[in-house]
Amino acid sequence: MSTESPGLLRKYRDLLMKHAALVTKLEERTTLHVSTFRLSSWALETSDSALAVLRTGRMVLANSRWHDLCRLRGPWRRIDGREHTGPEHASLREVGLTEAEAVLTRTDEGTHIMRYRQTRAAEPLVLEVRTERVAGPAGGEVLVLARDVTVQALAEEELERARSTEVERAQIRALGELAAGIAHDLRNTLNAMRLRLEMLQRDTVIAQQSQRHLDALSRIVSDANGRVGRLQDFTRYKSGSTVELVQLVEVVRDAVDIARGGIEHRAQHTGKPLDLHVELPERLPLVAGSAMELRYVVINLLINARDAMPQGGTIHVRAGHRAKAVWLTVEDEGTGIPEEHLPNLFQPFFTTKGEKGTGLGLSMAHGVVTRAGGTLTAANRPEKGAVFTFRFPVAKAPARRKAR
Repeated sequence: MSTESPGLLRKYRDLLMKHAALVTKLEERTTLHVSTFRLSSWALETSDSALAVLRTGRMVLANSRWHDLCRLRGPWRRIDGREHTGPEHASLREVGLTEAEAVLTRTDEGTHIMRYRQTRAAEPLVLEVRTERVAGPAGGEVLVLARDVTVQALAEEELERARSTEVERAQIRALGELAAGIAHDLRNTLNAMRLRLEMLQRDTVIAQQSQRHLDALSRIVSDANGRVGRLQDFTRYKSGSTVELVQLVEVVRDAVDIARGGIEHRAQHTGKPLDLHVELPERLPLVAGSAMELRYVVINLLINARDAMPQGGTIHVRAGHRAKAVWLTVEDEGTGIPEEHLPNLFQPFFTTKGEKGTGLGLSMAHGVVTRAGGTLTAANRPEKGAVFTFRFPVAKAPARRKAR
């Protein structure tokens, strides 16, 4: 009977111990991998971001958030700034496939970021879609991550509007200072003319021969001085003007007096007849607002109406009140407003005048009327030309203090 060698038995036992240690280590690593996998799965499934792996026209893997967003009704369109670009996509899946194909055709590495917005929803969502090609053997796969950035997009748009408003105010202040300087120089010139006329009127010989002409020149200088005075009042622009009770009839009459000279000058310069037809009642119910700012709005619309009639025509200004509202219309007989421009007409820096326009006038006009609690709308007349309509609620009369 053979006996086992003690050395072989010892080696066998050592091997068994090493095997047990390896099994234990393998179990620990397996447990760690399972825990890591579960943690990763939990993180992906509870993430607010939608994640998917796409490969050549099909989806390989996606978390539950991706499936939730894919169920949202489209269409989705790419946005660049505030403008929509590119075709419409029925679902997020189509968006992901389109962006994945674009990434695979690109030669540069890195993450590609685009934004998409729902175009027909009452409260459209904005998604930021990030795509990146997978490195390594699976080079034909693309990671797609989509997250809801609607709140961020709204905040960015609000910031952009605030910046635009500051630019508008800065430019208006600059224009106001320039106009104030010109008005000051004009007033000095008119005062000098007035003094010379007074000297001529004291000369009895000249006065007897030309009294009628001297009186006419005096009236012209006096009227011009009054217009310059109103122009100086207009240029004293202050942001955050105090709200007051405004008689719209007086505001419109002042605006018409200021703008009439420019309208008449354009007619003389071009040889095209330009008329200003004003229908105003004696008085209207008072409205709340800033007389200076509302005067600016009416002047701006009168100038726009003049510019919209290169072949001449008539500008109609009418006002009235109905129930508890005061209304005012400024109409022209010009070329009208293209229908596609009407929704954007009051947006800052939107202009139909090309390089001749700043895109600030109507935007500021809309802001002034809105701050006064009114509305300003634009439409095309059935005959031809455009009509701008103001509506203001009648201001409540201040409560009278009881006598003590």
